[in-house]
Amino acid sequence: MDRGIKILVVDDDKDYNLYLTKFLSDEGYITKGITKPMDTLSALEQERFHIVILDLKMPQISGTELLKEIKAKHSNICVIILTGYPSFKTAVETMKLDAFDYLKKPFDLNDLRKALNTAQKTYCLIGSSKDKLKSSVGKKLKSIRKSKKITQKQLADRTGLSPSLLSQIENGQIAASLMTLDKLSSSLNIKISYFLDEEVDDTVIQNNQDSKVL
Repeated sequence: MDRGIKILVVDDDKDYNLYLTKFLSDEGYITKGITKPMDTLSALEQERFHIVILDLKMPQISGTELLKEIKAKHSNICVIILTGYPSFKTAVETMKLDAFDYLKKPFDLNDLRKALNTAQKTYCLIGSSKDKLKSSVGKKLKSIRKSKKITQKQLADRTGLSPSLLSQIENGQIAASLMTLDKLSSSLNIKISYFLDEEVDDTVIQNNQDSKVL
């Protein structure tokens, strides 16, 4: 069964990487394994992955630092942490950096299955196109609002929309009308296509900020 979901496995242990990618392929995922952590960002630039499974303890760069870099450039991607050296400190650090889950090696394969199933529902990787669009618009709105350091209350004042409505849109609970998206794009100084394009480069936010400085 092809789930249509692409997973990038980042683990410097070649045998474990191969074992994990094979297991995920057998489960119906489209997988790619990387054993050199420094190649991760370029791989994410070249291909669109829905989920990254990331080992914490690796040479050259720690998983925590790599997680930070991934989220800085690809804020909407789901990252699941694996580690053979679990600790309360790293669990808290990675959760603060928006890791989706934290699994201890060796783990029960059913635990990984559960984490992936939950991730798919949370990130709307399964379900109707309408649900996926609601989730996508919400995440993009939240991402660009935070990048501009605007509170929901401030955005509500600018657009004339209620904070409650904005909260529901950001959480993917309701679909925003085109009129609402027009008000939001005007207030945030972006094109309405930012919300509607299936794939939008996260650099759009940074470029928009740079243009304001200029």
